[in-house]
Amino acid sequence: MWLAAALGALLVSGCGKTTGSNERVERKDVKIGCIIAEEYGPFSDQLSAAAEGLSQQGWLKEYQPPDQTSDAQSIWNEICDLQQMDNARFVKESFYNMSLMEEKEIEDTFFGETDADLMLVFGTAAGVWLTENAEKISFDYMVYASADPISGGIVKSETERFNDRSFAHVDPGRIGRQTELAYEIMPFDSIGVVYEDSEAAYSYSGIAQLEALSKKNGFTIHRLHVDEPKDENDYDRYYQELKEAYHRLIPDIDVLYITTGMIEDEKLPWLLEEVHEAGIITVAETSESQVEYGAMMHITLSDAQEEGRFLAQTLKEYVDGTPIDQLNQVFLISPHISLNLDTIRKVGAKIPMSVYLIADQIYGGSEK
Repeated sequence: MWLAAALGALLVSGCGKTTGSNERVERKDVKIGCIIAEEYGPFSDQLSAAAEGLSQQGWLKEYQPPDQTSDAQSIWNEICDLQQMDNARFVKESFYNMSLMEEKEIEDTFFGETDADLMLVFGTAAGVWLTENAEKISFDYMVYASADPISGGIVKSETERFNDRSFAHVDPGRIGRQTELAYEIMPFDSIGVVYEDSEAAYSYSGIAQLEALSKKNGFTIHRLHVDEPKDENDYDRYYQELKEAYHRLIPDIDVLYITTGMIEDEKLPWLLEEVHEAGIITVAETSESQVEYGAMMHITLSDAQEEGRFLAQTLKEYVDGTPIDQLNQVFLISPHISLNLDTIRKVGAKIPMSVYLIADQIYGGSEK
């Protein structure tokens, strides 16, 4: 009953109050662009899901999502080709990947006048940069796919912004709920986490929420830092240092919390080999696919389909005249549990039968 109650409480979407004037804005020919912090599968998935929602609303001709995760720019180009709105248009040329731009290029592109009235933004780093430079930009922006935009400094709170041109999807305590449910399923004494020693990584890895839970429940956090890869040539260094960090944590932890989305799924079996041999539980923060590749458990609190529909709805409200600082930022994602049965057996974890019964996806089960 405890788990059903916990999950049931999380299914209710929040409705945050808004700030600013209630007057509607007359908008015509709204030009919409897109900024991604980097090329990252969940950003593409959410953009594709948003296209499905916009197609259902009649903003696009019938959109067919790709069979596999496609790059965000390809999806953006298709959105631009399918558009059929009278009062807004997606600008194909206004697509930007910040990770591929030098700082001066970013400033030259976004300071002053731009080709877009509104930017759809994916990722914490991009949202933080825009907020820090809000006085120098002329467009409104909506930030999605940020694990914690409040601690990240994108918005002040569920209802307050740092400026009157911003919006961010806020799912309060998203990562904290994930860790708390993992603790309810398998109470632990110590948890290990490896993340980059930067403000952005501290935010999207949910460390502040993890620290709050450790005080509440009395478990210990063991942390190590590894710099994320600077480019594709830096991955060998990154993976080696990450594996070494996991090895160093083994004597001190019961659970390893896998926080970074920079890990390629196919590397997980090698990265986690010693961890699982030591009988340590692994909880993936980022995605269910990490469970398919060997992590023991993931509690999904980031669902591309739900978030994409929310994006489509807020975008429609904006174009229809709702001031951006009047848009409701709060939207809670329904939790989904995925398990890897082979890993559960390997580490000898004791999972309550009730969890198996409500799990949304169970991978593995092969006899070794």
